[in-house]
Amino acid sequence: MSVWPEQKTHEIADGIFAVIHGDGQMGVSNASFIIERGSALVVDTMTFPEMAMQMAQEIVHRGASVESVINTHHHVDHVGGNIVFSHARILAHPRSIQAGQQLGLPVSIYDHLMPRFKGRFAELELVQPVPLPEHQAVPRGGQILTFSPAHTATDLAVWFPESRVLLTGDIGFKGVIPLALNGLVSGWIEALNALIALEPVVVVPGHGALGTCDDLIVLRDYFLSVERLGREAVRSGQSLRDALAAFDPGPLTGWLESERHAINLERAMKEARGEINRTNLAAALLSRPLG
Repeated sequence: MSVWPEQKTHEIADGIFAVIHGDGQMGVSNASFIIERGSALVVDTMTFPEMAMQMAQEIVHRGASVESVINTHHHVDHVGGNIVFSHARILAHPRSIQAGQQLGLPVSIYDHLMPRFKGRFAELELVQPVPLPEHQAVPRGGQILTFSPAHTATDLAVWFPESRVLLTGDIGFKGVIPLALNGLVSGWIEALNALIALEPVVVVPGHGALGTCDDLIVLRDYFLSVERLGREAVRSGQSLRDALAAFDPGPLTGWLESERHAINLERAMKEARGEINRTNLAAALLSRPLG
C-alpha cells in the first residue's frame, strides 16, 4: 500500500478540529484536536504513526504544541499513533489501559482483520497511556464522559456544551456498521441515549463522516432492533443464522462492513442468554457457525 487514506481536517467550532479519515472502514478511524492559547489536546491517534503525523503537522501549522492526548478506548486504530506524541501526556481510562495490556499486539490477527495494512503491524510500536486524572481539564470548556460498557468495557466521549460539539469515539459510527465484539449491546444503547439527551449539533464519530444528533438516534434505533431480535431469537430457540435472515438493518442498509450485523446479533443473543453481562464481557465470537 503506497497511499494512506485521505484525511480532511474540519474546524467544527472555534478551536475544535475533526480529522475525518478515509471512509471509516476497519483500521481507518477519525481523530480530533482542540487548540486553546497555543496548546493542543489530541483525542485519539489513529492506527499508525504515519496517519497521526499528518495531524501533528496540521497542529504545528496552526501554531500549537500538543500537551496531552486522550485515547477514547484501547483499540489499535485509536492508539497506534501515540508514539508521534510521546513527548506529551498520553491518557486513558484505567480499564482501557488494562484491556490494552491484556490484548498486546496480536500481529497475525490484525493482518487478517485489516489486510490493506498487512505487514505493517509487525513494526508498530505501541505507547501505552497512563491513567486519566479524575478531573482532567479539557480546552474550550470540554467535558470528558465515561461509559462502561458500550463499544468496549470502557469508552470515553468529549462534550463541549458551549459549541454543542460531541466527540463520540467509537460510541458513534456513521456509514460504517458498528462493532459490539468487545462491548455490550444494552450498554451501548444506554450510552447513546445519554449522548442523544445532550442534543449535540455536530457529532464527530469514531468512524465515518461528520454527523448530527439524528445520526446518534439512527444508531441507537439500530441497536434496539438488534437487541429485540436477539431476545426473540433466544426465546424461540432460533439459530443465529435464522435470526440474521430475518433482520432488516433499515437506514443502515448499504453501510460498510455489513458482516458485523452477525457479530452484533450474536452479542445480543449471548446477553439475552446471560452468557455475557457488565462484569463479564468475554465470549467466543460466532459460537454457532453461520454456514
